[in-house]
Amino acid sequence: MLSRDLTEVWISYYEEVKEHGEKSKKWYFKPLDTKTKTAFLNMQHDVNELDRNSAGTIDYSIINARTTMNYDIQKGNGISLTDISNQENFIPDYIVTDNPKIGNTTLYKLEKYNGD
Repeated sequence: MLSRDLTEVWISYYEEVKEHGEKSKKWYFKPLDTKTKTAFLNMQHDVNELDRNSAGTIDYSIINARTTMNYDIQKGNGISLTDISNQENFIPDYIVTDNPKIGNTTLYKLEKYNGD
């Protein structure tokens, strides 16, 4: 992958917190084992018939992110497009819903996250 096509992203994970009987998610920055503690992913909208909803319109809230690097990114992790490394309270931009490996490329399926 060409470096000009890569987007720097910040990874996060959550812990469930019970507050007055209500469950909520508290997000934390997850530094990776890289020099910048971030990941570089090729972010793309792959528009096809499977991305259409029941009304027939295309769902642009799904993004496919690809990489050939071995990052520690799991299902349920958050992906932010802005620097969250020094923030206490934040909500990630996307959630990883799937991460299949195809050949030497890992595909991360990301869905827009609006909080719980």
